[in-house]
Amino acid sequence: MRTTSRLLTQPGMPAAERIESICGDALALTFDLQPGDSLRDALCAPLEAAGLSTATVRIEGLRLESLHYVRPALPNDAEHVAFYSEQHRIDTSLHVELACATIGRRDGAPFVHCHAVWKTPEGRWQGGHIFSDQVRVAKPSQARAWGTSNAWMQAEFDSETNFTLLRPVVLSRESARGTAAGRLVPNRKCVVARIRPNEDLVGAIEQTCRNHDIRAAKIRGSVGSIVGARFENAPPIDDVATEILVVNGEVHDTQDGPRATIDIALIDPRGDVHRGRLVRGDNPVLICFELYLEETLL
Repeated sequence: MRTTSRLLTQPGMPAAERIESICGDALALTFDLQPGDSLRDALCAPLEAAGLSTATVRIEGLRLESLHYVRPALPNDAEHVAFYSEQHRIDTSLHVELACATIGRRDGAPFVHCHAVWKTPEGRWQGGHIFSDQVRVAKPSQARAWGTSNAWMQAEFDSETNFTLLRPVVLSRESARGTAAGRLVPNRKCVVARIRPNEDLVGAIEQTCRNHDIRAAKIRGSVGSIVGARFENAPPIDDVATEILVVNGEVHDTQDGPRATIDIALIDPRGDVHRGRLVRGDNPVLICFELYLEETLL
């Protein structure tokens, strides 16, 4: 679904498949992050033990010993339509209000793609892309995860955007880990998907539901980027490079099929945070969006 004029020409040829998705049994897990661990290890080890090969994770009230992150930025070359800022560091303990992360694999090792928002000592809301392997958990925090055991998100080079991006890959039965420690959500599907550039985010979520015969769902996560934003309940954002994380989202069953509502936190190139509900049909994906849907029963 592409009804907006805010579309960008990527450096490479557009891939034919605009929504890549895999459906499996829904698993859920609530677990504690241990102080002293890197954020990556604190997230990945419990999920691996529970048999969630891939998951989206939500953490509210995360205390980190320090912060190492980047912001979205315009590119400095002709090989990308957007890029990252210089690296920023905060070398004091920091309270992160909300962090959302996609758990995947890169070069054979666990990998975390994490966006977060926090308040500075001066009271300003800021956000960015956290380097999870370079920050440590300062205090115990609770995390909630939703995912599946028959797929993972694999980091691969993407010739359309010239980025290494996570994409869903089916796991063989021999590769899939056991699910005994993860709570199986009875009779419910979990869909793991990557949405490609210039697809309207709300419309693509609805199409993903139709592709897997899902009439209603919770949008459990996760993270990605869109070209600015048009909100139902907040002023428009005209920056080209913006990153987002899911605050809340649902897909409702209607006489016209699945209809999605999604509330996000958006991070602009200055690191400022904007919140609102996305307009349907006017919010194209910038580089990609990593989607996790959990079916809800009617």
